[in-house]
Amino acid sequence: MLRRLSNLLLVLTLALGFVAVLPQEEAGALTAVELQTLLEEKGFYRGAIDGKIGPQTQQAIMAFRKEVGVTRSFSWSSSLDGLLRDYQRPWLPYRHEEPDRVEVNLTRQVMYLIRNNKVVQIFPISSGNGQPYKNSFGSFTNARTPTGDFRIQRHIKGLRVSYLGELWNPWYFTGGYAIHGSGSVPAQPASHGCVRVTMWDSDWLEGQLWVGMPLHVWYEPAGVGPVFSSSGLGIGGSTGCPNGNCDTVAFTNGKGYFYVWNQLSHTPAIEKFPYGAAGDLPVWGDWNGDGVDTPGVFRNGAFHLRDATTPGPATLTFYFGRAGDIPFAGDWDGDGIDTVGIFRPSEQKFYILDHTPAKGASVTQPDRSFVFGRIGDKPFVGDFDGDGKDSLGLHRPSTGEVFIRHDLSAGWADLQFIYGRPGDQLVAGDWNGDDTDSVAVYRPSWGVLFVKNKNKAGAADATFDVGFLSGVSALAR
Repeated sequence: MLRRLSNLLLVLTLALGFVAVLPQEEAGALTAVELQTLLEEKGFYRGAIDGKIGPQTQQAIMAFRKEVGVTRSFSWSSSLDGLLRDYQRPWLPYRHEEPDRVEVNLTRQVMYLIRNNKVVQIFPISSGNGQPYKNSFGSFTNARTPTGDFRIQRHIKGLRVSYLGELWNPWYFTGGYAIHGSGSVPAQPASHGCVRVTMWDSDWLEGQLWVGMPLHVWYEPAGVGPVFSSSGLGIGGSTGCPNGNCDTVAFTNGKGYFYVWNQLSHTPAIEKFPYGAAGDLPVWGDWNGDGVDTPGVFRNGAFHLRDATTPGPATLTFYFGRAGDIPFAGDWDGDGIDTVGIFRPSEQKFYILDHTPAKGASVTQPDRSFVFGRIGDKPFVGDFDGDGKDSLGLHRPSTGEVFIRHDLSAGWADLQFIYGRPGDQLVAGDWNGDDTDSVAVYRPSWGVLFVKNKNKAGAADATFDVGFLSGVSALAR
């Protein structure tokens, strides 16, 4: 008990030592009680609403300043009143399998507690300062906080004394690195690599964290960060779909599950169901002409197509292609029924079926075949000229180049442009209801879909937070 009291006294001493005494501008538009109330509503403050601007309120002010990217300070300015009133908790990359988790943003020096894929609390932190120090083996190393995808491995309640100092309520997520309470959580990185939170936040988190809880530590990629938006599961812009008859997207997680968006919007309903197995390659199409796209998978030269977006066996299985081929599907003749094809990278060649094979059939001869593209290119399908018939395109992930043909034949690309970045996954669909398909790219490292309404280079017309998945596909709904 005496050690606990001494730690609390240390916190107060340090806090009162490194912060401004009281904000000079407290007499602005917001009173101290109003400020505390707003900070609590927005997820920054977890203390008493008492009108006293003490260490807890000052750290909440610091967390808000860090979060929105203004000058880091423990003082409040009335110029921030409107920014705080309008603040919306950020939408971070969606993690479908981990709705409850912790995200540590080393760039902004804040930590997010997430419930049901929504940010509920934001904490000020201090991470590794990058300076050399002598580790437990007696050699020098740099004080860096490890980045990556972790789970909380173990927890010690109360005080833990290490060779580097004292840790309060440490939650270890890899090796000796932990989230822990500290008497010093300044504006900048200052730790040996742990994630410091305030002592009172450490106590508050006791009922919120658990061993096994997912934890992700990262720096913001260049050009992207948390999005402060009230628009739900989204980021910005709109594809615009006046008639409601637009394509949407589906994903796989690489483990035999599909995720289907009911609409491409910032507030979609997402349907999840199992179909296929880990390692299968997905295809989508209207296999029976009922106007609804449903899933299929390609596995070692066999197509397994299903006429419903529900778990169950394949409606139709047939054999076409071989392992290593890349499957696709399209309506090549405008009859409302999709049929399949394969791209064989080793030959840079397309093989297409105009008909649907019988159940169990083994097809050795395609209805069409032609050379287009090069090794490493990825095929995609769409009606790029609005004639009611699908044709093919190729995406070169290494460069972001896009090549589109209006005919199912060899030849030069009818359209060629660059869209996205190396490593993006490209898909095409009618995103705005104009009866012409255009491109979109999914960036797996960000969990974001970037949509274009025209097939040309330039900025995205809309961006959507779709989460960390794989195997992006377009489908008509």
